Amino acid sequence: MMYVFIDCIGLQPILSTDGENPELDDNSKERLKIKCMIVSPDYVTVGVPSSIECDCNCLECTYTMSLDGQSAQGQGNALAFTVNSWVEALTVTCTSTNDNTKLTATTTKQLQVLAGPTNVSITGPDLINTTVSHTYSCHAYCRPSCTYAWKTDTSPWIGGQGNVISITPQEMDTSKRLICKATNSVSRLFVTATLNIAIMYGPSEVQIQGPDTIEIAEKYEFVCTAECLPSCRYVMTVDNQTVRGNVIEMTVDRSLKSVTLKCEAQNTASKKTATAFKTVQMAGSAHNLSAVLLLTFIIPAAFTV
Repeated sequence: MMYVFIDCIGLQPILSTDGENPELDDNSKERLKIKCMIVSPDYVTVGVPSSIECDCNCLECTYTMSLDGQSAQGQGNALAFTVNSWVEALTVTCTSTNDNTKLTATTTKQLQVLAGPTNVSITGPDLINTTVSHTYSCHAYCRPSCTYAWKTDTSPWIGGQGNVISITPQEMDTSKRLICKATNSVSRLFVTATLNIAIMYGPSEVQIQGPDTIEIAEKYEFVCTAECLPSCRYVMTVDNQTVRGNVIEMTVDRSLKSVTLKCEAQNTASKKTATAFKTVQMAGSAHNLSAVLLLTFIIPAAFTV
């Protein structure tokens, strides 16, 4: 904290025997001098309440305070204020007037004005592949400047690399929470921003759900499912007939020994594919007879090719 000292006159006047004020010599003037100072931090922050004090060892003084030449309301020698917009610096002025001698003294102090961090945000993809390194940047409004640190859910804070970081997720990860902390380089005030990152995976656990045994002339539904992020697109095949979608209805009008269904699931982002098969037995069939397989397909309304 920096103190600014001034001289002011603050003692009672000395009267002569005839009631006139005698002329003071240099030694008397020196004894009448007192010290004053402005007590405050060296900086203020936009939007953060601040206070300053003009301190003189003067018992009966009146104080006038101003900011950049504009009078400010205060309580005696104290002033509380909030800076609403950024400027490079503010000049605080304190004028102290001795109530008895009417002598005055003025002192000033320049305060650095800080801003932020505000508007902290992270830029980068919110869906990433496990095999690729991805870059993220953190941005904040700061005056004079900000420093940055990073962490994920379980990692410690990592600093010293500016506002940019690269991430390569592990195969087992399904999501990450990336946090950026922006810290004002002078005030040490900080604000954090968070980005939730989804990590693409799948297709895995591909399976066709439906009955294991069917009967002639009955309608049956089979559904293909898979674990995918983002969603998978599906292609289902029965008896060399193929349809896009993960739902199929099937009716067999003559006896067959069995019917084999195939489902291929593809991750729409990574393009990885996985395949599942399901063999369905015909109830009561003893021989592999020639038959006609009637298929009707249902393509869900939400499916996108």
